[in-house]
Amino acid sequence: MSQDQELFAGDVLLSLAQNGRLVVDADVAEARVAELRRTLAYGYALLADPDYAGPEGRLRELLDELPKYVEAFQQATKSFTPR
Repeated sequence: MSQDQELFAGDVLLSLAQNGRLVVDADVAEARVAELRRTLAYGYALLADPDYAGPEGRLRELLDELPKYVEAFQQATKSFTPR
């Protein structure tokens, strides 16, 4: 990645999971993924609401990042070994 490209939190989290540095118990990851999916659904509902007066651009940025979080938590369970 070039220096002029900004790493967003989703990219960092996903990279940590892919490299085995983020490891989460499957039950915990499943709960986080469910919460993230609810947040995504709520965000898309806000964008579809003609009365929404919030920062649309910022909301779209957030909605672009959250799927990376979902993927990171899903990948983080693959290398989890209970002790």
